[in-house]
Amino acid sequence: MTKADFERDWVPYRDAILTRWPDLTDGDMQDADGSTAELAKRIAEVDDVSPAEAQRRLHEVLSGPMPADAFADPSHDNRATLKSVDYIPEGEDPLADDRRFGDDDKMANPVGRDR
Repeated sequence: MTKADFERDWVPYRDAILTRWPDLTDGDMQDADGSTAELAKRIAEVDDVSPAEAQRRLHEVLSGPMPADAFADPSHDNRATLKSVDYIPEGEDPLADDRRFGDDDKMANPVGRDR
């Protein structure tokens, strides 16, 4: 996930951030409204660190994987399709025919018949 993803729609990131910083509140999230700088100020208070360190920690969380509910949004469909290549085993051709599974040369049974 990126800072831009967070700024555009921070709501799906809420649970991940509140899990990492349980002392933050929904109000803190709403007050920041996608601003990482504003949220980092509140994290700095909660963690008792400098705002720069809080900003670094927040960006560390945001650089991780995108939450599933954010990734499932239709606006990410193209990216998900492009990334699906990562799940195809080496040497597998997704467009190859499936004759090796053994049923391509058999006639399909008409609906309701067993022969």
